[in-house]
Amino acid sequence: MSNVFPKNMTVKQAVLATLAYFDLFGVPLTRSEISEHLFFTQPDEEKIDIYLRESPFIRLKEGYYSISGNDDFYECFFEKQSRSLQYWKKVRRTHWLFSICPFIDLICVCNSLPIYAIDEESDIDLFVVAKKNRLFLARLALTVLTTLLGVRRHGTKTRERFCLSFYVTEENLDLKKIALEPYDIYLAYWIKTLEPVAGNYETYQKVLSLSRAWLSEYFKTIDEHRRYFRKAKPWHEEWKQRFERWLDKDKWEEKTKHSQMRRAREKYFLLKDKSGTVLSDTMLKFHNQDERSEIRERWVNRLNELL
Repeated sequence: MSNVFPKNMTVKQAVLATLAYFDLFGVPLTRSEISEHLFFTQPDEEKIDIYLRESPFIRLKEGYYSISGNDDFYECFFEKQSRSLQYWKKVRRTHWLFSICPFIDLICVCNSLPIYAIDEESDIDLFVVAKKNRLFLARLALTVLTTLLGVRRHGTKTRERFCLSFYVTEENLDLKKIALEPYDIYLAYWIKTLEPVAGNYETYQKVLSLSRAWLSEYFKTIDEHRRYFRKAKPWHEEWKQRFERWLDKDKWEEKTKHSQMRRAREKYFLLKDKSGTVLSDTMLKFHNQDERSEIRERWVNRLNELL
């Protein structure tokens, strides 16, 4: 397998490609998860079952499949799984804060937690959608509130804290524009595994809708998630509206933008790898090291060993 996007896969190849990707993060999959995340092939359940039984590469332990995962692999994953449940409790406890934060339309948990790839010092990555023309006030408000409650990642304090590193506005929800060429397997799974937790569920549906044509190049099944989403309570809405009435001024947005962008550009010019950073009026993405190319290369190398 080369770095050219593989568009013709048998069921065997698709199962191996899917398990190999999640193996990179130390995560085995249940039988239903294999079908849910199956790479580039329409799930043929009978053929999948046959291959899972007969494959010399695949191991099953306690209901989870991996590519020849040893006992240490599974032990580490079960620890991650248990840890992830604690992290989700933290997300639920913080839901009220997300719901009262002004100018925020949607908050999703992304990256490691949705797939239970949580290490001992992992943070909780958030994808934040801000209202139109209020990106910088939304970021300021969320930063202040999470800082006051001591739940924002800061410096070496990362464990169970929220990483506020990816914002877009409600008119900039098509994420294909930041995809790597010739293909971006990491971003595809990143979008597919987003877990909305607060805000407008319709906005999450719009993210998937705008990405569906692009994601269909990678997956035949693209399901909406609602496991951890909670609607705002009336008092949440009341306080959010109050905050927005107090802060909803164009001049404050401009001042906040000027301050944040000046500081962000200073840091940007010091970065060795600038590919993970985006600074614009409709997107703020702060990833000091973009690992997508490396992950794709590791995935391809693993498949070359197997196929």
